[in-house]
Amino acid sequence: MKHYIRSYWTKYKQLYKKGLKGIAAFLAIGAIIVFVLATIASRGMGVIFNEVMARQTMMRGTVTVESLTATPWGTLSFTDLVWKDPEGRELLTVPDGKIRVNMWDVITRNFKASAINGIELNDATIVVDLDDNNRLDFVPASPDVNKPINEVGPRPKPLKKTTQERQEELGKKVRNFNWNGQHLNLTITLRNNQLEIFQKNRHYVMKNVNSKIHLDSNRAIRIDMETGKFGGTAIGDGLTLKGRVDLKDVLKHRMPQLDLQFDVKGVDPSSLGFGDNIHDAMTLLTKVTGDFNRPLAKGRVTMPVLRIPALTFENVVGDVTYQDGILNFENVNANVYGGKLEAKGIYNLDTRAYTITGIAKDLDSSEALKTPEFVVPVSANLNFKSEGQPRDMEVWGNFWSGEGHYMLIPIKNITGNFHNKGRHLSFSDVTVNTNITTISTDALRIDNGQLTMGPLNITSHGGSNFILYNESFDEIDENMDRIKEGMKQAGENSKRASESAKGIDSIKVPDDVKESVGDVKRQMDEVKDAFKGIKIK
Repeated sequence: MKHYIRSYWTKYKQLYKKGLKGIAAFLAIGAIIVFVLATIASRGMGVIFNEVMARQTMMRGTVTVESLTATPWGTLSFTDLVWKDPEGRELLTVPDGKIRVNMWDVITRNFKASAINGIELNDATIVVDLDDNNRLDFVPASPDVNKPINEVGPRPKPLKKTTQERQEELGKKVRNFNWNGQHLNLTITLRNNQLEIFQKNRHYVMKNVNSKIHLDSNRAIRIDMETGKFGGTAIGDGLTLKGRVDLKDVLKHRMPQLDLQFDVKGVDPSSLGFGDNIHDAMTLLTKVTGDFNRPLAKGRVTMPVLRIPALTFENVVGDVTYQDGILNFENVNANVYGGKLEAKGIYNLDTRAYTITGIAKDLDSSEALKTPEFVVPVSANLNFKSEGQPRDMEVWGNFWSGEGHYMLIPIKNITGNFHNKGRHLSFSDVTVNTNITTISTDALRIDNGQLTMGPLNITSHGGSNFILYNESFDEIDENMDRIKEGMKQAGENSKRASESAKGIDSIKVPDDVKESVGDVKRQMDEVKDAFKGIKIK
C-alpha cells in the first residue's frame, strides 16, 4: 500500500511540473506574441493615430501632430499638437505631451474613447467656453492670452456684428466638443499650462496651471488643480481646486453634484471695482456644493489689512457665500484705529455693483488723525455703495464720540454726519460739546486736500451766542500772530530794562518798551474791531 501511494505521488508531481511548465510556456509565448504585435502596432502608430483622429466624433475639425513616437507599452509621445475647427481656427495648441492607450485595443483595432487611459499636456494653451449650464466647449484664444495679467479684459470683447448677424450665428452655433455619452476613463495631467475661460459675462486668463484630473464618466471626476496668477474679471495670485464631481445618472439628465474645496488667494479689490486704488490682497476659502450648473460656495474671507480713504482696517475676517454671481458677506469683523468694525454687504460679480454697511466702535481719534493732542473715542455708522465703476464709490454715515480732550480743553462729546465721494469729503451737523460751550457747524468740506469751513456757531452755557465766518477766522489769525510777535518783543524789552535798572532806586521806563506796550494795546483793539464783524444772535 505504501509503495502504491508513493508511486502515485511521484506521477502526480511529474504531471504537475509538466503542467506548470506548459502554462509558463504558454504565457511566455503569449507575452511574446503581444509584445511583437504591440511593437508592430507602435511602429505604425502614426497611421493608427491618423485613422483614430479621422474616425473620432467628439472633437470637431482636425487634429495633427508634428512628430509621434510610441512604446510597445502604449505610451504615445507627441510634439506640436494642433486642433483646428473646420474654418481653420486653432482651438488647442500643445508643444509636447503624451497619450496613454490600451495596447490590446490598438492591436485589435478597437478604436473607442475608452481605449485612452491618460493624457498629459505640457505648456499648452487651453481655451474653454462654459454655457449657462456650465457645459464645456473649446474655442479660439483671444488676444488677451498674450497680455500681462493686469491688462486682461474683465469681460469678453464681442465682435462688431449687426443684430441680424448675431442672431444667425447663434442659430448656427455648433459645439466643437461633443461628449455624446461615450465612456471615458482616463487621467488628465496638465503641466505649466495657460488656461483661458469664458463664462457668461466673465473672462479669466490663468497662468502656470498644474493639475491631475481623473475622469470616469460613469462615476465621478476627481480634481486636484493649482494655478499661478490670474486676471480678467478678477485679478489674483492664484487658486486651488480640489475634490469630487459626482457624475452618476448624468445620462438620465441629472446634474453633476459638486463637492469641492475652492480657494482663491491674493484677490485685488480694485479689480472687482472696490475703489480706484485699493490693492490690499483678499483671500477666499470656500466649500462648493450643489448642482454643477448652479454651484453654492460657503466659506471665509480674510485680509491682513484694508486701506481705504481715511480708514485702515486690520485682520479683516468674515463669512462669505456665493451663488448666481452674487457674493454675500456676513459677520465681517476687523480692527480699526484701536477699535472694532462689524460689517456686512453684497457684491455682484457681473455688474460689480455693491453695498456694504457697518458700524465702527471706539476708534482712537489721535491714531486716526495722527494728532496726539486730540483724544476722544469715536464710533460711526458706515455705508459704502457703488453702481459698478471704481470711481463712483460713495461713503456716508454718522459719527459720535465719548468724553476726551483737545490739548487741555475737555470735550464731553462730538456728533455729526459725513459724506465722501471721489476726493470730496464733507461733514454736516457737526456738534462739539464742552463743559462751557457748544460749537456746531453745517458746512465743512475737504476738496482735493483743501479745507473749506462754513459758519461756526458758538454757544456758551451762560447763554451768549455768536457766529464766526471764514473772513473772521482769517482776520483773527492775522491779528493773533501780530499780538504774539508784539508780546515777544515787549518781553525782550522788559528784560533789557530790568537788567539796566539793577541798583538804581528810581527806574525810568525806556521809550522802546513804552512803544512795544502801546503796539500790543493797539493790536488788542484791532482784535476787538474784528469781532465787531461777528454776528451776535
